[in-house]
Amino acid sequence: MNDDFRNVYRELADDARNYSDPERALAVGRRRRRTLLAAPALAVAVAVVAVGTWVTVRPSVPTGTPGNQATEVTTAASSPVPTLSPPPTAPALPPGAVGRASFAYAGCRSGCPGLAVVGDRQFIIPGQERNPGSSAMLLSLSPDGRWLGYPAGDGYVVRDLTGTRTMAFPPSESGRRTAAWVWSADSKRLLVSDFREGNDNTYTLVDVLTGSRTPAVMPAAGTPLALTNEGEIVSRARDQQPEPVRVLTLTVSAIGDATGRSVTIDASAILAQNESLFPGSVLVDPDAGGYLLGVGTADGISTGVLRVAADGRVVERVVDLPRDTRNREFWNVLGVNGDGLLFSRQTNDTGRQATTVVAVTGKALRDLVALPHESIVAVPGASAR
Repeated sequence: MNDDFRNVYRELADDARNYSDPERALAVGRRRRRTLLAAPALAVAVAVVAVGTWVTVRPSVPTGTPGNQATEVTTAASSPVPTLSPPPTAPALPPGAVGRASFAYAGCRSGCPGLAVVGDRQFIIPGQERNPGSSAMLLSLSPDGRWLGYPAGDGYVVRDLTGTRTMAFPPSESGRRTAAWVWSADSKRLLVSDFREGNDNTYTLVDVLTGSRTPAVMPAAGTPLALTNEGEIVSRARDQQPEPVRVLTLTVSAIGDATGRSVTIDASAILAQNESLFPGSVLVDPDAGGYLLGVGTADGISTGVLRVAADGRVVERVVDLPRDTRNREFWNVLGVNGDGLLFSRQTNDTGRQATTVVAVTGKALRDLVALPHESIVAVPGASAR
C-alpha cells in the first residue's frame, strides 16, 4: 500500500468501493433482489488500526480435502469503524493534478453524484450531475489510484489525477457506448469496451503510460474477466454450463490471439455441497501469479475465496467468511490491494444498516470503513457495482 493511501487512511481514522455486459448485470441483479433492503456494493479500501478484542471465527462451510483447508480467520468483536458520507456540498473535480484517489463512489443508488475521494477532500466527478445514478455505476480507478475513469455522454474519459493527461474514448458509432472494463494489477494497462446496450461488445487494450491503443481480438463469445500485467486477457465463454459452477474453464489469450489457451479449474473436491464458483469474481493473484476465485452459495452469497495456480490447479482455500444464520449480513468479494483481499459486508439489521469494507490480512478480518448502505463504490482496480 503506497504512502498516498496510508495518509488517506490515517485521516479518515482520525475523523472517527459495469453493467455493459448482460451476464454480469444479471448476476449482480439477482443478488440485489435477494438482499431485499439493498445490494452488495463495491467499496473502498480504507485501512484503520482496529481496536478491540479478537475472537476466532470458525468456518461454517466445509473446507474440502486435507491440505486445502481455509485460513482460520479472526475478526474484531466491537472495534469502532470510521464512517464516510457524502458532504452536503462538494467542489467540482478541478483540472490538473489533485493527487491519487483512494476511491470513487456515489452515496445512494440513484440521484447522488459521483465523488472522488482524494486525501480528506471529496470532488464531484465531471458529468455526474447529468445522470448521477446510472453513470456512477461506470466509474473506475486504476489499482494505484492515479487514473480515474468516468462517462462523458456516450463516450468515456480516463484522466491522470497526478498530472494533466486526459484520454477520451468516443463510441465507434451512434447508438453505442464505451466504458472501462478491467485494469491490470500494475495499473499500466486498461481494457476498454465499446458496446451497444450490453450486446456486440468490442474491446481495446490501452497502454495508459504511452497512450497506445490496440484492438483486442477476443475468443468467440468470450466475456473478459481479468487482465494480466503482460496484457493477456482472461475470459470465459458465455455459453458455459448454468449455475452452480463447480468446474470452470477460462481462456487466457494475447491481444491478437482469437483462440488462446484453456485453463480448467475443477473445484469439486474443495467446495461444499451447496457451493458454487463465482465466474464473475476472477482476480489475478498479484503475489502467486495465478488467480483468486470467489465461491459462494447457489443463491449468490459469498462464502470464501480459492487460490488457483496458473495451470488451473486449486492450491488452497484462502479464507472462509462467517455466515449469519439469520440472514442479516451478506458478503461480496471486492478485489485485492496492498492490504490483501477485500470484501464488502452488507448489514441489513434494524438500526445497523451499512456497507462495511473488510480486509483479510494474515489470519485477521479487519473492518475498515462503513459507508452509506446503498453506496455505489469503485475501489482502485475495479469498476463500480
